[in-house]
Amino acid sequence: MPPSFQTFLVFPYSLPVNRTVCSSCLRSFQRQWAYHRTVSTASKILNSEDPKLKDFTPKPLSRPIGVVNPPKPGENSGIDPRSWRERRDDLFDYNKHLVRRKELTKQVVKPYFRDWSRANYHKGKSFVAPARLFRAEKSLYFPNMVGSTLASPSTPSNTTSVLQNRISVVSVYSGHWAELQTQTFTGAEKNPALDGFFVTERERKERVPLLQKVEINIEEDWMKALVVRTFMGRIRRQREQEDWQRYFLVRRGVTEEMREAMVMVNSKVGYTYLVDWKCRIRWGGSADAEEGENEALAAGVKSLIEAWRREKVEGVKGVVKGGAVKIGG
Repeated sequence: MPPSFQTFLVFPYSLPVNRTVCSSCLRSFQRQWAYHRTVSTASKILNSEDPKLKDFTPKPLSRPIGVVNPPKPGENSGIDPRSWRERRDDLFDYNKHLVRRKELTKQVVKPYFRDWSRANYHKGKSFVAPARLFRAEKSLYFPNMVGSTLASPSTPSNTTSVLQNRISVVSVYSGHWAELQTQTFTGAEKNPALDGFFVTERERKERVPLLQKVEINIEEDWMKALVVRTFMGRIRRQREQEDWQRYFLVRRGVTEEMREAMVMVNSKVGYTYLVDWKCRIRWGGSADAEEGENEALAAGVKSLIEAWRREKVEGVKGVVKGGAVKIGG
């Protein structure tokens, strides 16, 4: 268990009875606890043996998924920011060697065809999408990823900059088969109710749309990434020009901890997330959409749009009220 989580776990129960915990500390503890339970669930799926997979049945998500800390542009770029002196000091740090050894051991013991063999069961479905949105105050965050886009292939872009202040349906995949799986959630034919919201948003013709569709293609193998880059012209022709900046090709920076936090336990399967304007994951789906999941996604989008409008109206009322008090003073 990470030391930071142990601190949050012990802290609330070590307080005197008559002492009050601040709301920010309580929310932080709740997010840490939800993150720990999510990682524990993902680890059980990852560490399960093949014979048990025959009896494995995907279950609905019962708790929020994502990372604990709010994302920041520039994080998880895959570039080592350490100076030469820091690298030299880390080279002779025994404790960091143990951590690195544990990471390498985890990668070595992973069978090469494990994800493909697990895709034979339930088409690789890891979990069933929840029927309702995760509560905003308990939701965890979508981590920042850095990659090139169709609009700027040679310049790295951050997903957080695109997700902030908007409601996003995010598709994460690696390979064409996984991409087709995400389209069972977001495609116009498969989910006409969701497509209706996108049509309405396009008809509004705003410069910055409230609702958007974001695609993240993770290709850590340099040869596969080169193939995708070769066909970027074809990918552009399949999408509207305003969507080019919302298609990311990510090559590095996606760690195993991030995958476990988002329950992306199978790299060959597509995942779909509903992210609000504060980069919080409010809903998630995996593999092919099953009965009721598309309806839940469309209902979640509708709820977030209504919540956004309420928040903006309350913000305007607060500004007007504050201004009136100031004038009266």
